[in-house]
Amino acid sequence: MSHSRLAIEGLTKVYAGGWGLHGIDLEVPAGCILALGGPNGSGKSTLLRCVAGLSSFEGEIKLDGRPLGRSPDSRRAVGYLPQTVGLPEHATIGETLDLFARLRGVEPTSGGLPDGFLRALGDRIAVLSGGQRHRVALAIALLGAPRLLLLDEPVANLDAEARETFWHLVRSMRDERGVTAIVASPAPSELRDIADRALYLTDGRIGLEETFDKDGPDIPDVELEGSR
Repeated sequence: MSHSRLAIEGLTKVYAGGWGLHGIDLEVPAGCILALGGPNGSGKSTLLRCVAGLSSFEGEIKLDGRPLGRSPDSRRAVGYLPQTVGLPEHATIGETLDLFARLRGVEPTSGGLPDGFLRALGDRIAVLSGGQRHRVALAIALLGAPRLLLLDEPVANLDAEARETFWHLVRSMRDERGVTAIVASPAPSELRDIADRALYLTDGRIGLEETFDKDGPDIPDVELEGSR
């Protein structure tokens, strides 16, 4: 297997009932934004959790040629945004960033986020709206300048201006630092102007891969045969 930024071989995670992931082989080069699509239950979130080291699995995952796991080095290298983030209600935004920075062993700064993206660091999580909480979660994912970003529907709760701000930042990280990103989305074609490639899962297996032609026609999202 080549030394891609992210290299996955034989990734298998099976839950009761047989759903999960079944022998996923995938290589993602440095500086690539990969859109990960598929219907609910196809394995998108499971794949991201396995790569993030939050779920046990069979197979092998390497980052820059080294096994990726739960070590401090792995935690520093990967920024992960789940669909739902539990934030401490009593804490301020600043205290929350400090907490997650300590857990990952990095500095409590999310480099690149513009002034005003977050509310004041002294504001408590309890008073934030859903969209404002999501902005804090995005800031947590960007702590410590990670080499790999795992983003599970990252802009679902953001307004149009915040979405554009965030995607501009991700593109800049890719172009300037070679950051690799996997972005799970129910509609990958909507990321045509953001992502370089798309991979579609169906029933925990790779069903289709596509390279986005930024000047080409849109390809509508369809459920693959056998998907649920």
